[in-house]
Amino acid sequence: MKLGCGLTAWALYMFPAVLWAAQMLPELFPAPVLKASPSAELQEGSPVTLSCQTKLSPQRSATRLLFSFYKDGKTVRSRNLSSEFQIPTASVEHSGSYWCEAATEDSQVWKHSPQLEVRVQGPSSSPASPTLNPASQKSAAPETTSTEPPRPVPPLATPASELPVFCPPDPHLHHQMGILLKHMQDVRVILGHLVVELRDLSGHLKPESTKGAAK
Repeated sequence: MKLGCGLTAWALYMFPAVLWAAQMLPELFPAPVLKASPSAELQEGSPVTLSCQTKLSPQRSATRLLFSFYKDGKTVRSRNLSSEFQIPTASVEHSGSYWCEAATEDSQVWKHSPQLEVRVQGPSSSPASPTLNPASQKSAAPETTSTEPPRPVPPLATPASELPVFCPPDPHLHHQMGILLKHMQDVRVILGHLVVELRDLSGHLKPESTKGAAK
């Protein structure tokens, strides 16, 4: 019984070291970087392409990655083989904080990029009023004024920098905790089997030691 308890304590003591050794292995791929092409600052109506850029290690080049894109903490595209997200016609509503995530197909490894601010500028001025013909200006009486009401000026678009920026929540935190708990449960099951086998072994050794003492 003491031997089984000692092995259990030893396994629990070595478990963090095993996790540390796994973390020291060469990484599968670096954290991605999100880039906008042609620019992260554009006019309304222009196209923009967001690219989630990362690279697999040469030893694991056959591994397939899935890419997801998020805006202001909400998913805009989830788990796709394409590392690009295209916006054909950008509008002011597309302004915000974007970030992407690269993950393996089994979701065992996933990494997300830093945030990228995308700013889409709307129209900032109204169309110019038509110019009067000089001939009509000469024929008009000096005291005559234009009866055309002034055109309203469209409101300026609110800069995206003034919008509140929310840090995107980690959508895989719960999944990560679940994987950790599963590993802990597997270790407990293995240790339980080990303790049972040690008890059976000690039970077989006791009769033999008793026979040897009797002789």
